[in-house]
Amino acid sequence: MSSQLEDIKAKAMADLEKELKGEVPLEPTATTSEPGTRFDAMGRERIRQTKKHMEHFCRIPFLNDLSDAECNRLAEIVTVMRLQKGDILIEQGKKDDSLYVLIEGRLRVNRSTGGGSQVTLACIREGEMAGEMGFLDDSEHSATLQADDTSEILQINRNDLEGLLEEHPQTVYKLMRAIAREVHKITQRMNMQFVEMSNYIHHQQGRY
Repeated sequence: MSSQLEDIKAKAMADLEKELKGEVPLEPTATTSEPGTRFDAMGRERIRQTKKHMEHFCRIPFLNDLSDAECNRLAEIVTVMRLQKGDILIEQGKKDDSLYVLIEGRLRVNRSTGGGSQVTLACIREGEMAGEMGFLDDSEHSATLQADDTSEILQINRNDLEGLLEEHPQTVYKLMRAIAREVHKITQRMNMQFVEMSNYIHHQQGRY
């Protein structure tokens, strides 16, 4: 991740903290430069960008803060992917430089338990994103994402996003802030589930 994108990410995370405290963060201002270059990933079937997919993208709930112009700007760097049932989107232990949003179908979140076995932890449904931690931190994925049915997915490559930085920094900032919000929500939900499970185990002690 470039230093500029790191700065935008850091500001988005800091501004989320202010937002949670009821403060109003300031957005970055734009400068002018040449836009970046598209980079294609390999190994998955791709379909042409259509109006339908752009409309799906612009209706995604966590992008509500983006204007139509900003949303369309991001839609220009989005790649549409189609996975068949059983296809792997993200593999546990591997790194990936893309953010994914499921627009049709369903993905299973599987984690290896050793000995070749896997357990399904959750499902990702339409309108939800995937790969956000690897996209933000370049970290290894903690689980494998596998298509549970024929699925269509929007992909934003980090290199493509960096290409928008100089000309449209506020668009990049808003996306990073939206991702930070979603990560915060996911973390809160996981913490609540952990507490509920801990309470359940505590209450079950001594009953068997």
